[in-house]
Amino acid sequence: MEKKENIKYMNLPIINKGKITKEEKSKGKDSKFITLTLIMFIIILLLLCGYSMAKVIEQVIIKSKTAIAEPILLIENDPSLDITELHNYGEYVFKVKNYNEQNKVTETDLKYYIEILSNLDDSVNIELYQNENKIDLKNNKTEYMKISKDKKEETQYKIKIIYDKNKSNGIEDIMEKIQVKVHTEQMRA
Repeated sequence: MEKKENIKYMNLPIINKGKITKEEKSKGKDSKFITLTLIMFIIILLLLCGYSMAKVIEQVIIKSKTAIAEPILLIENDPSLDITELHNYGEYVFKVKNYNEQNKVTETDLKYYIEILSNLDDSVNIELYQNENKIDLKNNKTEYMKISKDKKEETQYKIKIIYDKNKSNGIEDIMEKIQVKVHTEQMRA
């Protein structure tokens, strides 16, 4: 039986159970030093790379110079009128132009409408004409009209005001003013 027992242990490696020599100790210290140095190098490398490989924040600044289109719409008008019982008819003339005094034409197409503001009774009749053609007013406003940027344009308007004392509802005189407003909008390009 002894032979069978020896066979069992025959393939096992031989372990040195004796004392460790200085050479073996220095090999262990060297490998520990190399491992420690390598770990420290990796840590330092990661710390330095963390700052240099930071998230990139990119800012794009676009600068451009563009000129804004200059809309020009001028109103030339006559002096104000006084309508009385004796002088019961008046014509107020004004012009709408798309250019200024320096003959500079508007740089955009414009649309506008004319509004006549008054707080009058039936005794005062107001009519608006464009070059002797009567313009219909809805709620004292015209429809939109276009004025282009391509060439100089000048449109003349005339407001005819007629006062009839016999159609007046009250006994006292009317002391109201009639205002003419031109509302302008830039058309889309």
